[in-house]
Amino acid sequence: MRTRRRDALVPEPALPYFIAGEENRLVSFVCRSDPNFLRGTNPILLVGPSGAGKTVLALHLAAKLSLVSEEERNSTDSESTWLGYWVASEFARRYAECVDADDLEPFRRQIDEASVLVVDDLHSMSDKSAAQEELAARISARLDLGRPTVLTCRRLPSDVRGMRPSLVSRSLPGLTIPVRLPSPSTRRLILRELAMALSLDVESLNAEDNLLDLLSLGFSEEISVRQMLASIKQLTLWCRMNDSPVTTKAIQSVLDQLCEDRSVSITEITQRVARHFRLRSSDLRSDSRRQNVVRARSLAMMLARKITTLSLNQIGAEFGGRDHTTVLHAIRKTESLLETDADLRRAAQDVSEKLA
Repeated sequence: MRTRRRDALVPEPALPYFIAGEENRLVSFVCRSDPNFLRGTNPILLVGPSGAGKTVLALHLAAKLSLVSEEERNSTDSESTWLGYWVASEFARRYAECVDADDLEPFRRQIDEASVLVVDDLHSMSDKSAAQEELAARISARLDLGRPTVLTCRRLPSDVRGMRPSLVSRSLPGLTIPVRLPSPSTRRLILRELAMALSLDVESLNAEDNLLDLLSLGFSEEISVRQMLASIKQLTLWCRMNDSPVTTKAIQSVLDQLCEDRSVSITEITQRVARHFRLRSSDLRSDSRRQNVVRARSLAMMLARKITTLSLNQIGAEFGGRDHTTVLHAIRKTESLLETDADLRRAAQDVSEKLA
């Protein structure tokens, strides 16, 4: 018989601590705040892109909050406290299993009685309406009991397609903390810490050649800490295979590999955009002037220009043989609409995340 582990596993972070630069001053302030202050901001919602460090922060805040719960337990001789951690998609799966087994009450008690509850990646349950309603009810019950909840999400729940109003309304009234990807100066510090954690020759990285800066500046602004960790691992492997210290050649090899891994084809972009707008890829390559097709086609062109190295003529050829002026006009119009059209902006974010 196949057995399945029922306990939610906490993911191993790239670093067991969070390095906060100027771009994350609010994060630093909140994490240093008195736990009693945090108890009054229930629930706490961390919002930021994948790999920005939301899980590490959520667990840190949960640990601080659990100290208050432990003190309360000692003063009242109540039962021992414990921290509950769930990835939202796993919460939805477990909820569905309990409904099928007609055994929902123990699951609800498990959620309600956790001294601190962490629910990671709310966006991962955006297509599970019933589970969203259940989580909203559990958060409400925990609010009534005065028990803190910490949530994470890639974007504000109100901006996530498919998120139920009940869950949105329970997620936002507390403290919302934006978590941003590291700036260049912070990225350098993180790279140094990752190199030390993997026993890489840090001294050679800090030599006159300034190899650490070369590596940091070679990354895109959207790189996550997890991707930086993968790059440091790749650099370590290269040095061991070639029995060499860190050199310019080693770093260039890592950056070249990163560019290859990041490459996305225009076919994949077209498919993702078409799927989001509930169209066929052939619709985007057709001569159709229907508004939804034009919007989808123009967004795909803009993303192709941004993500790939294709020229305007090459992009136009992929979308029914359009010339470069037509493509340029579509891209500029889409970029302008993104500033005012919330639906189009969410579509661009959704597709970009799936392509990342």
